[in-house]
Amino acid sequence: MNPVANQNKIETYIKCKKCGTEIHFETRGGLTPCKCGAISVDGSKDLVRVLGNPEDYEEIQK
Repeated sequence: MNPVANQNKIETYIKCKKCGTEIHFETRGGLTPCKCGAISVDGSKDLVRVLGNPEDYEEIQK
C-alpha cells in the first residue's frame, strides 16, 4: 500500500456540538456515544446513522 496515498485520504467525523467529541463515522460494530451522551454514531463503510438532535452535531472532514 502506498503511504503517500494514505496521508491524503480525507476522513469523515461526526462532532458533538455540546461536548466537542469527534467520532469517526466508520465505527464498525457498535453504537459509539459522545462523552456527554447527546449523540451516538452507528456506522460502517456503506451507511452512517446518527442518533440525537440534528442541531447537536455536525459532519466534519479531516
